[in-house]
Amino acid sequence: MSAAVEHNAPEVQPYRTGLNPNLMGLIIFLVSELALFGAFFMYYGHMRFIGKVDYPGAFHIPANETSINTLILVLSSFTAEFALLALLKRHNAGVFFSLLATFILGSIFLGLQVHEYMILGFTPQDTAVGSIFFSLTGLHGLHVFVGLVLLLLAMIRTCTHKWTPEKHTGLLGISVYWHFVDIVWVILFTVVYCLPGTVTAPA
Repeated sequence: MSAAVEHNAPEVQPYRTGLNPNLMGLIIFLVSELALFGAFFMYYGHMRFIGKVDYPGAFHIPANETSINTLILVLSSFTAEFALLALLKRHNAGVFFSLLATFILGSIFLGLQVHEYMILGFTPQDTAVGSIFFSLTGLHGLHVFVGLVLLLLAMIRTCTHKWTPEKHTGLLGISVYWHFVDIVWVILFTVVYCLPGTVTAPA
């Protein structure tokens, strides 16, 4: 009877990036999110600038009013960054209040976005452009809501002194995610709210 041949499992030699695995996972997630938003932007651009489809009736997107909301969200990126700077200085109260300010600004943005939906004058059922408008802004609003939940969790962890200058990967990941949400909105605001219209859609 022949002796059993012992087979050793092959050694895995992963490519070392030097990044924390959690941050690497976040980067992969954000890249996939870019692809998702990119698909929506391409469809919107095709409908508006190639298909020449405008918004229902004589409606115009309220760019001036929404610019204030955009400023609020951009400001929240600074307060999110202030939280990291305060942590590096070991100022726990500064971290908490910076996160709280970011949470409040993000909540105001989301509330104003919902208010805009209520006064727009058209619904997702009104032409393909109406559908893609609500899809784009709604998708972004969902990401803002997720960011608010993450900020709330970050504030709870701050109160329990879970973050330190040496160990704050979670807080850094939340900050990166929030900056991503802000950048996407700036692009969305520019493309959807600021670019000139074309022609009225045929009945």
